[in-house]
This record gives sequence, structure tokens and C-alpha cells, in this order.
Amino acid sequence: MTILVKINTQEKQAHHSVRKWFGLIWLVIEVNLIGGTIFGFPALFKILTQYGIYGNQNNCSSSFANGTQTENGALSCEGHQIRQYQNALTLGIILFEIPSLIIGPLIDRFGCRFVKLIAIIFHLIGWLALALVAPGRDAFLYAHTSFSSLAGIMLLLTAYTSSDYFSKSRAFVAALFAGACTSATMWYSIFQAWLIILALVILMSCHLIQLWWKYIRELRKKPTVTVEQEIITKF
Repeated sequence: MTILVKINTQEKQAHHSVRKWFGLIWLVIEVNLIGGTIFGFPALFKILTQYGIYGNQNNCSSSFANGTQTENGALSCEGHQIRQYQNALTLGIILFEIPSLIIGPLIDRFGCRFVKLIAIIFHLIGWLALALVAPGRDAFLYAHTSFSSLAGIMLLLTAYTSSDYFSKSRAFVAALFAGACTSATMWYSIFQAWLIILALVILMSCHLIQLWWKYIRELRKKPTVTVEQEIITKF
């Protein structure tokens, strides 16, 4: 006589349909806010020029103060400023493209949540650096483009990994992330007001605290494993 006893203990499904699509919407918003903002940086060139960023070179500031600046001098000073802004933009684009070779293995090794935490920290540093940019503190502009670009590519790559949960619509999910990253270029035009920049920093700070708390709770949890075994007793 053979008695078959089957013990099946299954963990509650973590990625059911509603949670998957809700998480996708949140990721699209994140990528849209942070992903490819560096490519919209030229929208700030005129604003930075008005604030006199890198305007203290080549005697620009002294000529402005004395009111003796000629048309050629103005063009020369503005050209110098634009070159500095272009250099900062180029640095940001380089840091947006090249680190992908390193970020991918980091995601495989430490997971998306850990890498996203680092990305949010970089994002906060980048936007705080932009808020601190002023004549005499012009180098913060390079810090802004560097950290915001690193944050953008890290967040974008972690978002792409979530397409694994959508077996039948991976192409659609990838297209959403690509579109969100491209449309992120508009935020520099919108965030020309410093009050809105401050609001963004506060928003991302709250999100950082939330992610960090979830990460700590996840570390404290003991891993639950699905147990499925068959006991066959023969008499």
C-alpha cells in the first residue's frame, strides 16, 4: 500500500498584475523626472548667463560693473560663458553613456534597490550643486552635470530590469522607459524657477527615505523559500 502525502507551502505572490502595473507607472515617472535630463541642459544657458556664471573671467565682471563693455566685449564674454556651459554639458553626456559598463555588473551584484539608492543620492547632490551655483562658485555647475548624469543612467538601467516581469509586453515596457527618458529633457525649461528645484529636491529626499527604509526592512527579513515536497510512505 502506498500513501502519498503532499506538503505544499507557497509564498504569497509578490508580483501580481496590479502591483506590477502600479510599479511600472511609478518607474516611468521616476525615469521621466531623472532619466535623460542632461540632454535638456542647454535650456539653462541663457539663465546662467544672466546670473553671471563664469562671467568673472577675461575681465567680464569688471567691465560689467564699470558699464564700459562694448558690443565685441559682450560677445567675447558670452562666448566664454557658453563654452564653459558646453563643456559641462559634454562632461554630463560622457558620464551618462560610459558608466553603463560598470552599472550593469553592479545591478547584478547588489540588486536594483541598492543601485537606485545610490542614484537618488547622486541626484540630490547634483540638484543641490545647481542650487549653489553662483559667481565665484561656478565649478558647482560641473558637479551638477556629473552627478545628475550618473543618477540618470543608474535609474534608467534599474528601471529597464523590471521589464523581466512583463513576459508578454517587454517591448512595450522598454518603449515606455525610452519615451520617459527622452521626454525628461523638458524639465530644465520648467525648473528655471529655483522654488520648483527646491520642491524637486524635497520630493526626491522623501523618496530616498522611503527606499532606504524598505531596504533596511528587507535586510532584516529572513528569506522565505517555497517548500514543496512529497512524502511517500510504503507499507
